[in-house]
Amino acid sequence: MNLREVCRLLLTTDFSNREVARAAEIAPNTAGRYRTRLAEEGLDWNGVAALTDRAIEERLNNGRQLARKAFVEPDFAHVHAELRRPGVTVLLLHEEYAGVSGEGAMSETEFRRRYDRYQRSLGIVMRQPHAPGYRLFLDYSGKRPSILDPRTGERTPVELFVSVMGASRKTFAYASRTQRLPDWCEANVRALEFYRGVPNLLVPDNLKSAVDRVTVAEGHIINYTYAKLAQHYDCIVMPTRARKPKDKAAVEVGVRFAQRWILARLRNRVFTSIEELNAAIAELLVRMNDKPMRGHGGKSRNQLFDELDRPALKALPELPFEYADWKLNVTVAQDYHVLWDGHHYSVPYTYIGSKVRIRATARQIEVYAKDDHFPIATHLCSPHKGGCTTLPEHQPASHRAYAQDQGAELIAWAERSGPWITAFVKKHIDTHRRPALSMQAMRGLRGMAKEYGTERLDAACHRAMRISTTSVSSVRSMLERRMESAPLRGANDDAPMPGHDNVRGAQNYDS
Repeated sequence: MNLREVCRLLLTTDFSNREVARAAEIAPNTAGRYRTRLAEEGLDWNGVAALTDRAIEERLNNGRQLARKAFVEPDFAHVHAELRRPGVTVLLLHEEYAGVSGEGAMSETEFRRRYDRYQRSLGIVMRQPHAPGYRLFLDYSGKRPSILDPRTGERTPVELFVSVMGASRKTFAYASRTQRLPDWCEANVRALEFYRGVPNLLVPDNLKSAVDRVTVAEGHIINYTYAKLAQHYDCIVMPTRARKPKDKAAVEVGVRFAQRWILARLRNRVFTSIEELNAAIAELLVRMNDKPMRGHGGKSRNQLFDELDRPALKALPELPFEYADWKLNVTVAQDYHVLWDGHHYSVPYTYIGSKVRIRATARQIEVYAKDDHFPIATHLCSPHKGGCTTLPEHQPASHRAYAQDQGAELIAWAERSGPWITAFVKKHIDTHRRPALSMQAMRGLRGMAKEYGTERLDAACHRAMRISTTSVSSVRSMLERRMESAPLRGANDDAPMPGHDNVRGAQNYDS
């Protein structure tokens, strides 16, 4: 259970306890208890948002003792029969039940929940309500358009995303290259921008980009990135239930309608880019949503949308959702760095051994502690594979001092030992851009100088420079095989000696 999400639903929506319970995969009684605790603590959403997850848990659950209460089970066959009589309501029947059950009576919420379960056992299906601005149904079309490569003549199928607003049935369609998570999130963002508002619920089918898995115990486990998209737009993801075709009837009708109106009309046209295809789809969407519907007094989807859905939609946030890749449950290494896409990024050393989450956009890397939603470290993305980005404030003071002292000493040793040793060190630093790795390399060179002599080491570094390698193991191999002075085929033995002006100083090791 995500307690922060439960609080958001309770404090920022007008959902009943039952609706909150379904959205958050908890019991209605639990939703009601947290609603009461929030009121007792005097917390609004701004107050909750400023707290860490641990602090929320402590405020709302401190000292709570779990206890199961034995309820007097109602006669739901009698309840079901009584509800057929005029004027009889569930509220009335619960009051009568509570009057005879005394302390063993369950709450009205639990009474309703169990009666709903009883109805389902009888095979009774409630008609799906479509309150204005409440649900947006999302799916992909089984039939796909295609893009022609003008150079090869090859046709590549692409996906057709379709969304349908519940009350008005206003339909949006958009061609994506794949059904993978980045394309799925982009299509969702474009759909919300098309409707110029946000519904209460996003109702996707159970595709992999939306739902990680479905279990009996936990229900739908929403994809982490997709859940972040829903949080950004202040709405809830509530996928259709497996083997419940009525849950997705609206979007399936919309998909068929889009196939007839869009794919059928575009079947003889050739598109050489997905942008060209989407421009044609956008033109047809206007006509499709303006078409009068016989079952709604001749009103079009656009007219119904303006009357019903648009006034009920929430406003879009100032900025659209920015897609990000996530890596969860990452352990901070002993060198207080985490690895993303082949590059190492620092976090405060106090988090060594802790579990963190990494969020990566096209521009920056953010690292979050597992129990918090504020980043503990932020870095610009680096393209250097094998490199390292370290902020001084993330290091303990002893490491900063050690890096400065060791860097200065080793560079001074390289300059005293030989010009090619110095050139090799400079190239190593420029190539790897990871001071800790370069210091390790220089310590290795220093050991080889003691073992083989600085003259032979300088010659080996010269040979390494001529074959464009910064591998310390290659230098050692030359020395072990006495190959440092062997001529290279086609090599220019008159290469100029390197200068020392561009060797980096100790300040480059304060990282």
